[in-house]
Amino acid sequence: MVTELTGIEGVVSKPVTPPPRIRVPKTAELVASHIRNRIVRGQLEMDEALPPENRLMEDFNISRPTLREAFRILESEGLITVRRGSRGGARVQLPETNTAARYAGFVLQSRGTTVADVLAARVIVEAPAAGIVARRRDHAGCARKLRGWLDEAAATLDTPAYTETFHEFNRLLVSLTENETLILLTAMLENISDAATASYIRVTHDDDTRLAHKALRARTVLADLIESGDDDAAEELWSKHLTVAGNVLAADQGDSIIDVLS
Repeated sequence: MVTELTGIEGVVSKPVTPPPRIRVPKTAELVASHIRNRIVRGQLEMDEALPPENRLMEDFNISRPTLREAFRILESEGLITVRRGSRGGARVQLPETNTAARYAGFVLQSRGTTVADVLAARVIVEAPAAGIVARRRDHAGCARKLRGWLDEAAATLDTPAYTETFHEFNRLLVSLTENETLILLTAMLENISDAATASYIRVTHDDDTRLAHKALRARTVLADLIESGDDDAAEELWSKHLTVAGNVLAADQGDSIIDVLS
């Protein structure tokens, strides 16, 4: 409620706005926050067992239902797993890229994001990876790693398995940047575009073979450019390839809302 105060000569002072309500976190949320901080800061290791429930209840001075509510919060975040029974208990799970990528997909799908929207963002985020790798001191070694995947792709080129091989190439390229932020953002977009690709290849198209060979050639040339350290040409090539590949999927389902649940 806004109130007004009148001065001695009838002058109205500035309205007084009541302070906003402050939400006090529940005890379970505070406990979950404490354990979460220890996991994220590396104070607890992967698959490490948390102390028994009775000890945690004593340490935090809380009831069993409150502790289990805190566990449910952490489980929903993928930070612990809880096994029931005499040999059960809570064990630490480190945050995973796939978990973040899947949750990002849920958010985008709930907002009615289209496949075309995601594919356009993918070019913006992922294309610079080629230039970053080409600028590395060990760019020649990176090129050799990429060619290893290309040899595998050549063996599966005329089978549906080639698409997964190409996706692995894309993920390897981004991982070679050693930029964790870029790796995470790309994984989010790749997770959705992979689903669009899987939907596309369920139906046979007349130009599937041609597109597969074109995709292999683009990656082969990219490896050559990275080996020579030509960062500008590498980024330009990868941007064009991702755009063309995205246009193929967009023409097929670009106006469709993304679906990460199927």
